[in-house]
Formats: sequence, C-alpha cells, structure tokens
Amino acid sequence: MTRQQFTIFLSALLCWMLFTAGCSGGGQRKKPADMPPLFPSTLIFTQEGVPLAGARITLYSDSKWGVGGLTNENGEVKLVTQGYFDGIPEGTYKITVHKVVIVMDKNNEYTLKQTDVIANEFKRESTTPLEIAIGKKDNNKTFDLGKAVSINLPVER
Repeated sequence: MTRQQFTIFLSALLCWMLFTAGCSGGGQRKKPADMPPLFPSTLIFTQEGVPLAGARITLYSDSKWGVGGLTNENGEVKLVTQGYFDGIPEGTYKITVHKVVIVMDKNNEYTLKQTDVIANEFKRESTTPLEIAIGKKDNNKTFDLGKAVSINLPVER
C-alpha cells in the first residue's frame, strides 16, 4: 500500500467514525416531534482497567431511535440519539462495543493489518452481557471488557 493510499484510507476511516459518532450533539437541528425526552448519559469503557479510546459504542432497545457514540482518550462516551441529539431516551439497552486498530509492519512501512481488540461476545446485541437502564437520574456507568484480544481482519485492497 502506498503512502497516498494509506493517507486516503485513514481520512476515510476518520470521516466514517465522525459520522457514526455524531460530530456535535444538540446544535441547531430541530428534534422530531415524536422524539421522547432525552436524558444525559456518560459511559466509561475500560479494558484490563485501562481506558478504551476510539471504540464505537451502540445501544439497542425496542425503540426506533438510534443511540451511540465514540469513546474519547479517557474511555468516556457521551451518548447521542440519531447521531446528533445529546442524551438518550428512557429504557433498557443492550450495549455493543467495536474497536479495530491498524497495525504497521515491523519496518514501519505501509503494510496494513487490521486487528479487532474486542472479544466477540461484546460485538453482538444477542450475546453482549453489557446492559444499562436509563431513567431520570444516575445514567452514568463504567464497564470493563476484560482482556484484550487480537483478531486479525481481512483488508480489502
């Protein structure tokens, strides 16, 4: 992979992460009329006790509203609904976590290798043990995902 291809790939990855996490909650957008009240929630994710930065967090419930965010360098995710509105509707949610790292080869050349560092059980709504009940207060919680794994993923070229 050339340096230019690698730069384009990283730029596209950053744009995708910003899109899925929501660049800036709240702002000037008008909330849909049928959107329920949203409650603030900040979750913290660690792995082996260390903050898990750059992980995509998605919450699932019976609601039609999409909820998620991206963890910062402290492992914190400020949840947004529909990728834009700060907070989360009341309810019980299953939580999935995804994080892929890009590894360079030994000579620091641009040989791309993607590695997933989250155990499979945390990646699917049907198997994740992570859950949170959101209500009018105390919507903050810390989750530790245990040992890091190393699952190599195919790289499309």
